[in-house]
Amino acid sequence: MSHNYTQYGHIPLATDPNISIPVVDPRIRHINNVTTPEWMISIDKFLTSNVEGYETYTELFGWFAEQARLTKGNTATQLFSTSAVQHSNIMVVIPNGMCLPLLETVMNSGSNVGSVKIVRLANISDLKIPIQEVDYTNCKIDTIQQKLDEIIMSIRPETRMNTVIQYAQDGSKLGQNVSFFDYVTGKAS
Repeated sequence: MSHNYTQYGHIPLATDPNISIPVVDPRIRHINNVTTPEWMISIDKFLTSNVEGYETYTELFGWFAEQARLTKGNTATQLFSTSAVQHSNIMVVIPNGMCLPLLETVMNSGSNVGSVKIVRLANISDLKIPIQEVDYTNCKIDTIQQKLDEIIMSIRPETRMNTVIQYAQDGSKLGQNVSFFDYVTGKAS
């Protein structure tokens, strides 16, 4: 897997400086160009933007999530009951704004966030087109850190659906691949 080290940086967590979240490098300047953010996030209806079609989203500066099937025994031929699929907390970095008190209230009350959606956008034929959509449902906000103008949140999901979409050069949709997993029931599709 290649890494574009000129496009991404890292933000260490305040609670554990050994853990960092990949983020879009803020030093990148698009001279004489107006650009659409590469990554956007929606958390229920708490966020806003001026990006057409993504008014209930905000720019996602960085994020990290990991899935794992932890197995014991002979993993080449057998799966045991201990081999449940697990998901890490989703670590997201978003701009600070009017949403912070609302998100803090959700965390403090122990309420669930119904939907968290992460979208990767591309510009094809002057259109903002989603090339990847990651949907999480029934989530808990575990932590919120404020680092000046950024909010770093840790979110625990119940389900995850990942959709990767393929387009032709003219912007027409060629197809998509989807995976889904429910971390409570163990249901996959």
